Amino acid sequence: MKPNLFKPEHNLKAEEIKQFLPVNVTLSFRSIAPALALCEQKYMLPVLGKKLFTTLGDYYQNGGSLDNPNLSQLLSLCQFALIRLAFHQEFDILSVSLSDKGASDNAGENRLYRYQSEALKSNLKNEGFDQLDAILEYCEQNIAGLEEFKESPCHIASGNSLIKNTREFNEIYNINNSRLVFLKMRYYIAAVEDLEARHHLGDAFYNGLLAADHAQGKYKRIIPSLKKFLVFHSIHEGIAELHQLPTEKGLIFQTAISNRVSEEQYAPIPTKEMERTRADYKRKAERYMAAVIDTLKQYPDDYPAYFSFAGANAPQSKNIRRDNTNKKIFLA
Repeated sequence: MKPNLFKPEHNLKAEEIKQFLPVNVTLSFRSIAPALALCEQKYMLPVLGKKLFTTLGDYYQNGGSLDNPNLSQLLSLCQFALIRLAFHQEFDILSVSLSDKGASDNAGENRLYRYQSEALKSNLKNEGFDQLDAILEYCEQNIAGLEEFKESPCHIASGNSLIKNTREFNEIYNINNSRLVFLKMRYYIAAVEDLEARHHLGDAFYNGLLAADHAQGKYKRIIPSLKKFLVFHSIHEGIAELHQLPTEKGLIFQTAISNRVSEEQYAPIPTKEMERTRADYKRKAERYMAAVIDTLKQYPDDYPAYFSFAGANAPQSKNIRRDNTNKKIFLA
């Protein structure tokens, strides 16, 4: 496999790679080229879409120039991400030599401690995936000069959601700006938008929100609370299905038993704690939806599509809430 965004003649002494990662000049491009090609197909192609990825590859293979600043900057962002993801993916293989006699250690006496190698792998992975968000944001901000991005699956998916990227999710619930976590949560966000948000607000009104200019006053009143509803309800749904909490390794309950990355242990959330956490996030979500509907009812003339769906006396919530803790009479 040959990468589209790197050339062997540009890396006789790792010159191109060293611009983005401080590697030794003795690094053989042939050893990392298959991983670069694989990461292009696995990560970059879904982000950019086939059309923009092909355009960027042609731009690079034909020599590129600053005459197209959009593609020049995009190329640098992509190369930064790909190099880190490729080294993360091939980290263990690069440390050994394979032959018909099996595998031997290349590191010898210079091998890293386990916690050092785990920390380095984690850093390569996180920086690589986080850079994918920077690529998406750059493409969205410069879409007038990157028309092909309109056909990207990521652009199409973000157009069908109010929570468009990692940054927006992280502003509401801290996931350390991890794209890995956001990618895992996007499934739940989509489900909440399709089932819960549309149930409360109606298809016509919600479709209008997706296409609207959120800088307008009537949308600025409700969009922040609606986004918080989506985030908190998606966390509630994720915990319900997987019995876990959001981290970069998925939805898990994480307990570190030492300060070494390699010695972290993971365990399921105890049932009572899980249910308590689920209920807490559901209550938060319901309160934000109640705030949205209360605002809609204060300005009925601004939201005719909603009142066509819900009527003039739409309730803020269909759920009765009561804390049954230490109560002799239980109210469901």
